[in-house]
Amino acid sequence: MGYASTQGLPGLRRINLELPTLPPQWDGLRVLQISDVHAGTYMSVDRMLRIRDLANSLPADLVVFTGDQIDRRRIDADLFVRGFAGITAPLGVFGVLGNHDYRVSPRRAVWTLEAAGITPLVNRAVMFNRRGDALALVGVDDLLAPPGRGPDFSVLGRHPRAFRLLLCHQPQGWDAARAWGADLTLAGHTHGGQIALPTRNINPARVYTRYVAGPYVEDGSTLYVSRGIGVGAVPLRVGAPPELDLITLRRPAAVSVVAA
Repeated sequence: MGYASTQGLPGLRRINLELPTLPPQWDGLRVLQISDVHAGTYMSVDRMLRIRDLANSLPADLVVFTGDQIDRRRIDADLFVRGFAGITAPLGVFGVLGNHDYRVSPRRAVWTLEAAGITPLVNRAVMFNRRGDALALVGVDDLLAPPGRGPDFSVLGRHPRAFRLLLCHQPQGWDAARAWGADLTLAGHTHGGQIALPTRNINPARVYTRYVAGPYVEDGSTLYVSRGIGVGAVPLRVGAPPELDLITLRRPAAVSVVAA
């Protein structure tokens, strides 16, 4: 079944995602996804420093944090900054907010990212271009943000000619993301269920979403849900080990042959 320690390094999950709409110049892009750190009682600065060093040793072009950087206390923001300051990638490091970040304070959560050298993407996009092929990295606010805030998926619609890579903490946002043209959505939030019994098909995450972990494809759009590296109120993982996700974006072979 697999009991996972909450003190050691997370596993590294390497995955290739075949994406029919991926422009040729972005074939092979490597994205390191770090999700659900939950800096706090069960995620020490020392452990985050070791994870940061592991991340910096990997051949990622781009690093993204997909929410819940901090757990539930204002001091957790300082812990995160001490743990992840200095994380780098050639194309930059970006992040979005999750529901636990809001539990502390959205302003504090944005400060947390900025203080660690991570660019917040809260309902906005950053554009990349390689020899005429555009890629829009879009981040939306958390689905559980209070009234007056919340996700604005229409940001995706402002970049119709670009490959649109969306960061959205909760996988339930994928329906709206697809409607607005997201080619690839990266999410977390579920912890893979955190305590899951695969042999009995018992997984708490299924109570609120059918997107628990790994890749999903629908209507030509792809969702990838990370199990993340931290824990919530219970410092235990069973059947859902923590993970960093090194995702390589690939054009399908048939598409590449036709393009050639």
